[in-house]
Amino acid sequence: MSIKYCIWDVGQVIYPFSLDYLEEWVYSKTTNKNTVTKKGGVKSFNYKPYMLGTIDDKIFCRNICDEYEIPFEQKYLIEIKEALHNGVGKFFTETLKTMEYLSEQGIKNCILSNALPMLADTASELVKTEYSFCSFNLKLLKPTPEIYEKVRQNLNCYFEEMIFIDDKEQNVQSAQKLGIRGLVFNKKTVLEDCKKIIQENLGK
Repeated sequence: MSIKYCIWDVGQVIYPFSLDYLEEWVYSKTTNKNTVTKKGGVKSFNYKPYMLGTIDDKIFCRNICDEYEIPFEQKYLIEIKEALHNGVGKFFTETLKTMEYLSEQGIKNCILSNALPMLADTASELVKTEYSFCSFNLKLLKPTPEIYEKVRQNLNCYFEEMIFIDDKEQNVQSAQKLGIRGLVFNKKTVLEDCKKIIQENLGK
């Protein structure tokens, strides 16, 4: 069975991502500086409802403000979005090279991300809309097996026809249990890792 699709995670796989700019914004606005450090900073904030699409941008921003004792203002929607986008780095050269190689092999590149809706556009230039899958649209989060099943159904393929690449081992393991060929992302080896999977598949 040939490989038809390669499913990529986004943050830390297609590009580096940091919440440091959001942390700086929160610290600059809070009325109680201690609340940021006491709560473990913005990395410990619960982003899941927003990633699942159960709340909108405004409620998400209000929740951040409430969590860190910041009097909410409408303009903060723009400022928080800007802070999140500032945390997005340049595409990894190694990822782009691997995507190019896969395309040359007739394998379509796709995206599956536990995404913040405000960042949904950050890798849109790399894949067609029909090959981009986000948690807030699917109403599911990795590593739940159902999210991979949703992607499989949308692509109308078998799990064995997919490669899945993610920086989190638990997400990869969940995909592998379904029969997907999974890789924990390593930008130094990702191209060779994909070549190996394709060659092993051809040898069967």
